[in-house]
Amino acid sequence: MRKIFLACPYSHADPAVTHERFLASNEVAGYIVESGHAVFSQVSMSHPVNLTFTGKDTTAIGTMWGPVDRVFMDAMEELIILDLPGWDQSSGIRREIEFFESRDRRVSLWSEASAEFVAPERSAVR
Repeated sequence: MRKIFLACPYSHADPAVTHERFLASNEVAGYIVESGHAVFSQVSMSHPVNLTFTGKDTTAIGTMWGPVDRVFMDAMEELIILDLPGWDQSSGIRREIEFFESRDRRVSLWSEASAEFVAPERSAVR
């Protein structure tokens, strides 16, 4: 069983885009679980919690999540990045890549790694 930290770009000026990223993370995380692997989807966990933070900007929220993310990154063996538009501009994803690479752990893009997962009775999520 692979232990995967799933990263996804999150913050966006348009709340609808942020919510679509949350839904995409859930879809991929579900596909990975159905394929028989463990996954921690940071966006899936944090998005509902972030909705309770009133009066905090995205920088403050990101700063709060940093130590929490490290706990889960320590526990996971590899990083898969859901490569939606903007993934390569995300400071959070850059931090996650650096963390995994500094520990010689695998880093992959979902568009490249998705073929490695097979969920029964479900079409591929690409």
